[in-house]
Amino acid sequence: MSFLAIGLVLAQVATPADIPKKPLYTEDGQKVVCRQVWEAGSRVPIRICRTEAEWERMAKETQDDWRGSRNSRKVGCNSLNC
Repeated sequence: MSFLAIGLVLAQVATPADIPKKPLYTEDGQKVVCRQVWEAGSRVPIRICRTEAEWERMAKETQDDWRGSRNSRKVGCNSLNC
Protein backbone atom coordinates (compact mmCIF):
# COMPACT_ATOMS: atom_id res chain seq x y z
CA MET A 1 0.00 0.00 0.00
CA SER A 2 1.42 3.36 -0.93
CA PHE A 3 1.88 6.31 1.40
CA LEU A 4 -0.80 8.22 -0.51
CA ALA A 5 -3.37 5.49 0.12
CA ILE A 6 -2.45 5.37 3.81
CA GLY A 7 -2.81 9.15 4.04
CA LEU A 8 -6.25 9.00 2.46
CA VAL A 9 -7.36 6.33 4.92
CA LEU A 10 -6.05 8.33 7.88
CA ALA A 11 -7.77 11.46 6.58
CA GLN A 12 -11.11 9.69 6.94
CA VAL A 13 -10.70 9.13 10.70
CA ALA A 14 -13.09 11.29 12.75
CA THR A 15 -11.61 14.42 14.25
CA PRO A 16 -12.83 16.10 17.46
CA ALA A 17 -14.76 18.58 15.30
CA ASP A 18 -16.81 15.66 13.90
CA ILE A 19 -18.03 14.59 17.33
CA PRO A 20 -21.43 16.12 18.16
CA LYS A 21 -21.45 18.62 21.02
CA LYS A 22 -24.84 17.70 22.48
CA PRO A 23 -25.54 14.29 24.06
CA LEU A 24 -27.04 11.58 21.88
CA TYR A 25 -30.13 9.64 22.95
CA THR A 26 -31.83 6.52 21.59
CA GLU A 27 -35.46 6.53 20.52
CA ASP A 28 -36.52 5.25 23.95
CA GLY A 29 -34.58 8.01 25.76
CA GLN A 30 -31.42 6.18 26.83
CA LYS A 31 -28.24 8.26 26.74
CA VAL A 32 -25.59 7.14 24.24
CA VAL A 33 -21.97 7.39 25.37
CA CYS A 34 -19.10 7.28 22.86
CA ARG A 35 -15.62 6.16 23.89
CA GLN A 36 -12.31 5.72 22.13
CA VAL A 37 -11.10 2.13 22.34
CA TRP A 38 -7.75 0.73 21.29
CA GLU A 39 -7.87 -2.73 19.78
CA ALA A 40 -5.05 -5.13 20.58
CA GLY A 41 -2.18 -4.61 18.18
CA SER A 42 -3.47 -1.28 16.86
CA ARG A 43 -2.10 2.20 17.39
CA VAL A 44 -5.22 3.93 16.10
CA PRO A 45 -8.21 4.09 18.45
CA ILE A 46 -11.70 3.40 17.20
CA ARG A 47 -14.81 5.20 18.41
CA ILE A 48 -17.57 3.00 19.83
CA CYS A 49 -20.96 4.37 20.86
CA ARG A 50 -23.26 2.41 23.18
CA THR A 51 -25.92 3.20 25.75
CA GLU A 52 -24.88 3.71 29.36
CA ALA A 53 -26.66 0.46 30.28
CA GLU A 54 -24.65 -1.47 27.67
CA TRP A 55 -21.34 -0.03 28.94
CA GLU A 56 -22.29 -0.96 32.53
CA ARG A 57 -23.31 -4.50 31.46
CA MET A 58 -20.00 -4.97 29.62
CA ALA A 59 -18.02 -3.73 32.66
CA LYS A 60 -19.90 -6.16 34.93
CA GLU A 61 -19.30 -9.07 32.54
CA THR A 62 -15.59 -8.21 32.41
CA GLN A 63 -15.37 -8.14 36.21
CA ASP A 64 -17.20 -11.46 36.44
CA ASP A 65 -14.80 -12.97 33.87
CA TRP A 66 -11.76 -11.75 35.84
CA ARG A 67 -13.17 -13.08 39.10
CA GLY A 68 -13.94 -16.42 37.46
CA SER A 69 -10.47 -16.78 36.00
CA ARG A 70 -8.87 -15.81 39.29
CA ASN A 71 -10.94 -18.41 41.18
CA SER A 72 -10.30 -21.12 38.59
CA ARG A 73 -6.55 -20.89 39.18
CA LYS A 74 -7.06 -21.91 42.81
CA VAL A 75 -8.44 -25.27 41.76
CA GLY A 76 -5.87 -28.01 41.53
CA CYS A 77 -2.56 -28.59 43.16
CA ASN A 78 0.89 -27.26 42.46
CA SER A 79 4.09 -27.13 44.44
CA LEU A 80 3.12 -23.86 46.17
CA ASN A 81 -0.36 -24.57 47.51
CA CYS A 82 -0.53 -28.35 48.24
